[in-house]
Amino acid sequence: MSEKIMKTVTCPKCLEKSDVKLICSANQKSVPNIKRSVLNDSFFKWKCPKCSFEKQLLHPLLYNDLENRFMVYYIPQTKKRFLADEKIENEYPDLSDIKKRLVSNVSELKEKIAILDSRHDDMAMELAKHAVARIVEKTASQKIAEGYFLEMDQEENTVSFQFFVGAEKRPYIQTTRLEVYNRSLELVKKHFADMDTHDGFIRIDSEWAKEAFRIYKNK
Repeated sequence: MSEKIMKTVTCPKCLEKSDVKLICSANQKSVPNIKRSVLNDSFFKWKCPKCSFEKQLLHPLLYNDLENRFMVYYIPQTKKRFLADEKIENEYPDLSDIKKRLVSNVSELKEKIAILDSRHDDMAMELAKHAVARIVEKTASQKIAEGYFLEMDQEENTVSFQFFVGAEKRPYIQTTRLEVYNRSLELVKKHFADMDTHDGFIRIDSEWAKEAFRIYKNK
């Protein structure tokens, strides 16, 4: 099912007010094009009905895919690392085997959907990304501002990430052997699999990967 709310939006260009229906919770069945619209950046796009000015209306979205057993809760700019939502837990009582993730920006939302919809493990992907990022920083001699999963090619036996390097966030694509992801997956299964048995939504990102490596090395 989907959840929608009405919001009055004032156009920053012509100051016209209009009522907008915002989708706050949805899946592929309730909103058939939601995956495509999120991934192609059209989901949050709003156009003023009077002057056609366009902007992004960023708002919380619970993206749920019960077929692929994952839910992603997008809360713009959230600093939380964990979120327990009693309403969601009551609405979906059988969530013990579902990956529940919390993200703070649209790029993270798109990445989580791309990874989990393909039935890859996002913890393993973050660990692999973290390892590759260290190589990129040495090669580029600059700090990485952010980085995201790009694609996995089983035939070529590779996984690729796109990083944004330095203060100017220059795009940098790095491909590595699939073995890096597979080794990370073994690490997750051995040391971090129990994280998905708890209620609530968790942040699995570069900060988590850094801490996970620290915990692993200290064991």
